[in-house]
Amino acid sequence: MRRIFLGMKVYEIKVDFIALAKKYAGKWVALRPDTYEVITSGSSAEEILVAAAQAGVEEPLITDVVDSYGSYVPCVLS
Repeated sequence: MRRIFLGMKVYEIKVDFIALAKKYAGKWVALRPDTYEVITSGSSAEEILVAAAQAGVEEPLITDVVDSYGSYVPCVLS
């Protein structure tokens, strides 16, 4: 579980970032905001935002996925 801070709101999301790193390392991913399922992945945030909109999700959660999360704390953007 991760806590994500956006403005004054705090969101707790249950995403296995280690599993994401194994499959999507070095890419950007878009997640459904209600189920946290991966909608699409790509090489840029702009690319996945367009693909998510084409999939019918206008405001996905997006994040870049690194090879290893060691002490890195990801920030999911919406």
